[in-house]
Amino acid sequence: MSGDGKAESPWTDSAAATFDGKQYSQYFDPCQEAASRSLRCLHRNGGDKDLCADYFQYVRPQGESALAALLAATRSLPLRRVTPRRINAIFSSQTRLTASSSSPRLHNHFPPPPVPRGASSATAGAAGGIELRDSALQPCSLSADATVRRTLPIMASLSVKSINEKVLFSGSNIKQALKECEKKLQKRPKDPYLLYWKAAVHLKFGRDDEAFQQLGALCECTPAITDPDLLRAIYFRLGERASTADKRKALWQNAFKATNDGNVLVTWFESAASMDDWQDAQVAMVTLKNKYPKDEQYVFALPAVQQLAADTLDGKDERNAKFMCMFASKALSIAVAKAMKGEKTVDAVTTRRELRLVLQIYRKQGMLNEILEILSHPVIGIFSPLVLCDFGFVRTKLDVLEEAGMWQELWDFCVAALEQTDIPDEAAKGSYSLWPHDYAPWRSLHLSYRELTRQMASDTGRMEDASKTFETIHEKYADENLRARLLPKASTTSRDDELFKNCAAYVLVFAKEQCCFEDISPYVERLGEDRLSKFLDWCQDLARDQEKAIVEGTPKQQAYALRTKANVLKLKYQLSISKRPKASKEQLEDFVVAALRVHELARAKDVATSEDACALAIMALVKLFYLDSSQQYLVQAEVVMQELLSHATDSRKAGLLQARLADFLGNFSSAMETWSGLRIKEVLMETLSHHIFTRISINHPFYYGSQQSGRPNMDPLTLLDRGLQTADKILHTVQAFLGAEIDALQYDRLLEIHELKKNLTKSLSRKMWVIERRRILRIRGEVMDEMFREVLDDDLDSLVDNRDLKRMWNYEHSSAPRFEQLLSSGPPPGKYWLALFMLIDDTCSVIASPDSPHRITVDNIEKIANSPSDKDLAELTAAEQAIIPGWVKLRALARKTLTSADVTDISASISDLQTWLSALTESQTQFEQEGLINALKTLSIGEQDKDKRLFPLQTDVQSLLLLAELLQATVRLCDAATRLAKNKTQKWWQAIPIKEVGALRAVAQDVFKDAIRQPALDWTNRLADKGVEAVAEAARMGKTGDMVVQVLGHSKSTWVRNIAGFLVQGLTEALDGVLKVKLA
Repeated sequence: MSGDGKAESPWTDSAAATFDGKQYSQYFDPCQEAASRSLRCLHRNGGDKDLCADYFQYVRPQGESALAALLAATRSLPLRRVTPRRINAIFSSQTRLTASSSSPRLHNHFPPPPVPRGASSATAGAAGGIELRDSALQPCSLSADATVRRTLPIMASLSVKSINEKVLFSGSNIKQALKECEKKLQKRPKDPYLLYWKAAVHLKFGRDDEAFQQLGALCECTPAITDPDLLRAIYFRLGERASTADKRKALWQNAFKATNDGNVLVTWFESAASMDDWQDAQVAMVTLKNKYPKDEQYVFALPAVQQLAADTLDGKDERNAKFMCMFASKALSIAVAKAMKGEKTVDAVTTRRELRLVLQIYRKQGMLNEILEILSHPVIGIFSPLVLCDFGFVRTKLDVLEEAGMWQELWDFCVAALEQTDIPDEAAKGSYSLWPHDYAPWRSLHLSYRELTRQMASDTGRMEDASKTFETIHEKYADENLRARLLPKASTTSRDDELFKNCAAYVLVFAKEQCCFEDISPYVERLGEDRLSKFLDWCQDLARDQEKAIVEGTPKQQAYALRTKANVLKLKYQLSISKRPKASKEQLEDFVVAALRVHELARAKDVATSEDACALAIMALVKLFYLDSSQQYLVQAEVVMQELLSHATDSRKAGLLQARLADFLGNFSSAMETWSGLRIKEVLMETLSHHIFTRISINHPFYYGSQQSGRPNMDPLTLLDRGLQTADKILHTVQAFLGAEIDALQYDRLLEIHELKKNLTKSLSRKMWVIERRRILRIRGEVMDEMFREVLDDDLDSLVDNRDLKRMWNYEHSSAPRFEQLLSSGPPPGKYWLALFMLIDDTCSVIASPDSPHRITVDNIEKIANSPSDKDLAELTAAEQAIIPGWVKLRALARKTLTSADVTDISASISDLQTWLSALTESQTQFEQEGLINALKTLSIGEQDKDKRLFPLQTDVQSLLLLAELLQATVRLCDAATRLAKNKTQKWWQAIPIKEVGALRAVAQDVFKDAIRQPALDWTNRLADKGVEAVAEAARMGKTGDMVVQVLGHSKSTWVRNIAGFLVQGLTEALDGVLKVKLA
């Protein structure tokens, strides 16, 4: 108390910022948590400390009855009307207040009053509110038994948080865990908190049926549960079973009936949205809209939620999905109709945000004509005071007209837009004047012109009018908007002469910009052979014209000239090196020399050009390797790559290229070190991580050392875990947005964010990374944990591929594979690859534990894996295709040996697998089976072309680890079968042929020794002997090597040797990873 007898306010500045509920315990002893929550809500909605200071001054001296009167008087008022003056008036006069209807966000900001001491149990009810018998308010001398009628919440001695903590740290058996709970239940058998506690314990110990029965009973209990925390906890637990939908709905409906409090509905919606249960969410939103029909947030959030519910039901319940779509479009149609009449009611479209939502849902439902009607309307259309020519809506109209094939309307709109014939409002003139500077209207103009000329080919008059208009528009902007005009013009040109003219005009203007190649490359590919040759000659002349500017020009002129030469090199690579089936060795070497010369000129003048020139040289060197099979070109590519990195230290493109190149060379430690330095975060981890995580388990499954001394060893498993945890974090962030507090709900972005969540949840990459993680653990011989196991389900049909396959440099012709595929660990894995390795994972799980409860349903997976198409098989490397028969035989043997009582054919299965394995170490000519011969070719490092092979590549290491993975599983199966045979619990186990199993184990060990360890040892010894010298010498060999040395300068000769040393170190570590594999 202060000196004047009033309670001191706890609202210090720090208290206002932290909202620690303990600070208010002197005022709300039994309701501490509720008080804290209410005050946080008050602060969030604009309350200030002066208001709260008055609140505390008046409440404490007058006792709990005064608190009840204050709450009853203010709970239904909008926050802006709960002022200090009004609070003062409540206690100083006979003021009669008429409570107006409002949103639950604007009332109930103060916690419910505590139960008065000495109050009978009859005064305590299930509802959390306070009602006045009469709307008149009594003065501050109100006594406890005056006109206030209470229905107060049951205050449990436990909170949901404390219960969950007790369950988490409860005993190791269910009896011990339930001991304290059962003791309390004897005194309070109907206490919902104790019943929830009991259900949570049952869930922990796997007694799901009892738990869900108890939770279902809580949904119907009397009095109804009203504590938001307990409601949410029960709701989330029940959400683990789809069959509890009716119970979950009843839980919230009963709570709302008991309280008639809109906050219950808000909590219901937020909880349902956070669980992605949009059917429940739309029920809560419908109820909210009915309770608060004047709240525009609910009016427009409801159709968005209904559309999400329809999307969720699509393919599962078509009838209800159609109903949801119908309700959403009907509500929006009413809002649009009212807006078109000029009405400004809450259920009319009055903001761009609301209009965007309408267009999103109409577009999703295919209501194209309705969209065009809206965008053409004078009240809510593009030229209306609402939109003010916002170009986002213009793009929508262009897209819809194109999608509908309305070419005449598209032509008319584009002509008017580019001729600027419309007269918008004064406020919209600025936006309107920018339309001709955008690419979209020009593209649509050319597209509609092309389609219309086809349609009216027989109508000469109309053709002439259209052509005249077309030329007039271009003449109007003769010296303006060149990029916006020339690119669409090239994109729609069909005649060779005109296409050549347009492409040359574009290059002439924009060759000085780095983006020139990306802009023009799709169109130059359409040139015929004659015009193509003429275009390349013209480009060469353009490049030669830059020599003077490079020598004598200003720094800016030099940069422009160098970029021009680089763009010409890109076009030459695309149209002469990449387009042809196989460019000659001389052509490729000359190109490398030309690219390095540009780099030599540019490295001190323009970093961007230097990067591009080095990338072009690396691409040509890799192509030389594929042409000549000489690894000297790969070594030279690595040297040029290091030169590039020395000038472009922060380039993500350069980092990705280095990671892929080093990985391809087998230098996994360098690849991972480069990858770690790229700072790939959040969604980029989903879109880019395939560059390094694809087949990581057979690249280097063990710890690898850092190339920088003093740094600890790194673990590929840690990187995979970080990637998977990042994916989970993104999903939680997105889900938090969808289940955000309803005030913060951005209904016009719900559909977009929900689509993002769907793509992340159904991520193909995420499943692959879990498989790779489990493969690493098996190959390393470590205990298999169940982390991220929930990601592996049998739903492969709805997977989404979020991989960005176009992030690296690529100057290839569209008819050729992208360059990054030349440096890949194999074809990009897809659904078939995933199904195949999920079956392999399941096989290993059966071998490790036949009775494991964690196995997934494999029926759908087996169906996909057993009927591959040519496209499916194209997802596999040659080694992966060759290893499939071995896994098929092993899976059949594992089923018969470990999970079946019928052991009659075990001997034949053992013999079949043994024969297949033996073939891998014997001469090819002794075997007639084509599959075994191909396996032998793929799964060993041969001696052919030994002089050209300086070191094993990534594909060689992968082949060794692929076979090691199969042999590991074979030996572990033999060990498991032997243990069963010695265990006489089951009679049929005694029929397992132990001697034949032992023979199979011995064959597997022999193959491992001869086909895996020996080649790895041979290469390790060879690299240790003269590996560094051989690699360093290869960097200087041939015409390209001479140019590399010239560009680097003699001062960097030691630098080349260091690069060779790092490469050999990484290769030795990769082979050491093979040698670390143990069969048992």
